[in-house]
Amino acid sequence: MNKYKRKIVFLYKLFCVAAFQKRGLWAATGLIALAATAQTPPTPPLAGSNPVAPVETHVTTATSPPADSPEGCRIVTDRAMGADLRAATAQSQKTDPMALGKLLDESIGLWTLATERCTERAQERARRNLADSQRSRHALEAQTGAGPECTSRQKDATSLQELAQQALRERRWLDASVMYRKAENMWDVASERCTGEPQRLALQRRDQTETDAHNAEFCAPTFEQAREQTQTLTRQGDGTDKTARQQQQQVAETLWRDAMTHCKGAPFDVARNNAQRLAKERGTPWVPTAPAAAPARVALASTSLAAGAPPVSGAALPHAPVSAGVASAPAAPPATGTSAAPVAPVVPVAQTHDIQAGDTRFQGQFVRDGTMLSGHGRVSWANGDVYQGDLLQSRRHGQGEFTWANGQRYKGTWVNDVPEGKGSLKFASGNQYDGDVVRGLPHGVGRMVFASGDSFQGQFLQGKPNGSGTYRWANGQTYEGPWTNDQPNGRGLLVYVNGNRYEGDLLNGTPHGKGTLIHASGDEYSGQFHQGNSHGEGTYRWKSGDRYSGQWRTGQKHGQGRFVWANGDHWEGLFEDDSQTEKGTLTQNPR
Repeated sequence: MNKYKRKIVFLYKLFCVAAFQKRGLWAATGLIALAATAQTPPTPPLAGSNPVAPVETHVTTATSPPADSPEGCRIVTDRAMGADLRAATAQSQKTDPMALGKLLDESIGLWTLATERCTERAQERARRNLADSQRSRHALEAQTGAGPECTSRQKDATSLQELAQQALRERRWLDASVMYRKAENMWDVASERCTGEPQRLALQRRDQTETDAHNAEFCAPTFEQAREQTQTLTRQGDGTDKTARQQQQQVAETLWRDAMTHCKGAPFDVARNNAQRLAKERGTPWVPTAPAAAPARVALASTSLAAGAPPVSGAALPHAPVSAGVASAPAAPPATGTSAAPVAPVVPVAQTHDIQAGDTRFQGQFVRDGTMLSGHGRVSWANGDVYQGDLLQSRRHGQGEFTWANGQRYKGTWVNDVPEGKGSLKFASGNQYDGDVVRGLPHGVGRMVFASGDSFQGQFLQGKPNGSGTYRWANGQTYEGPWTNDQPNGRGLLVYVNGNRYEGDLLNGTPHGKGTLIHASGDEYSGQFHQGNSHGEGTYRWKSGDRYSGQWRTGQKHGQGRFVWANGDHWEGLFEDDSQTEKGTLTQNPR
């Protein structure tokens, strides 16, 4: 009996709180349940049952007493009141609406069973509780918008998505795309069957699944190839030969840029970030480089006029053809130093065109030959990149200027969609180059002005000074001579800021070998150098007329030598640490 009283007190307190919070419907339902509890003492559950576990709607038990017996009515009523209590508790604890709906369905099923098993007053009580539970269920559905059909379609759509994700993990691209499209359709149906927040979520997932279907079919194959190439680079580390590593970085960046043309959403952002990271790590302009033994890349066509893949902000030089219809893979560039161009076909008079193809816009005077454009005009991409110049068969060919969204720019000659010939390059770093360009890189004779204020005029090889040239530092120091390995190497002339002049052999920018250093004071050293210091055999002549000839070590007289003063006196012997020793002979000039 004490247990029965405690239950009544607990229920009373719980529903008083609900009524105070203006949850009228729940309070009313709870008070009816409380009244029923007060009239009917609790009865132990059926053997083997669990009074706490949820019960499915319209559950019947094989061992239940006859429907019209007081025992059968009492048992079902107790279980229904237990379900009401769990539902009320879940509501007060703000349980997930779907879980709350299941508890209400349990209550409705049990009260429905009670109306069948009970008679007279008990039956009327069951009907009132059933009506209240149904009202609560309808109110929940109105609040959440998740009715039975809505919930069913959501489950189906989620199952299809899981199947698509499994196919994607197994690299079954086409199967994954088909499953995602089916899931997209199912989410669309769910949005029609749902209202409120569930409808909004269904529409959001429908749009996301549409993107997933596109990426599974068009993005995933290229994305995976780019990812594998990047992982190979990471495993190799920095121990690889610098030239070979840069070549592999060019391949990886090209693959990521290809992925950008096919991907949407988050994969596009990943591809773009990887391409920009590789470009920054490499530090040289990008040149499209296909993997070894890879087939020629062919861009996908749109329904009417498809522009080839545009270059991306931060890239050094573009490569994709600006084509209408199906864009063919770029033709192999001419050999270094050549500028062979395709013979221009005879075309009709150009007409003004303004064509939008995907995220690419063509504006200018063009002749349209089927799916190709020839003429002069402006091509702009959604990412902010712009080309202004000549087009031949939908390729940049002739004179043109390409400006990246990040401010980088190339202006000059284009051959078969590749910067080649004479041109001007302005890099995002602030460096600016004017001169010969091969495949988008300074190559040949030109002048580079660095953002630091330094400049180099002379020969370039694949973007770097290489060969004869003149380098001027911002502080006024200059060097004339050969460059190799990105440093002054060979026999050249180095003029220091303090006025000293060195002419002779250099190693990585430092006097090393045979040479002559003339000081601004008028002193002069001629002989051997080691890492910038007089070292070995050499002669130093002072402006005063004094002269030393002999051995040197790290800039000091050291070893056998002969010192001659301006008056004709001389000392010959052993020097140590720039000083005479006792092992020597002084000879004075007769006066």
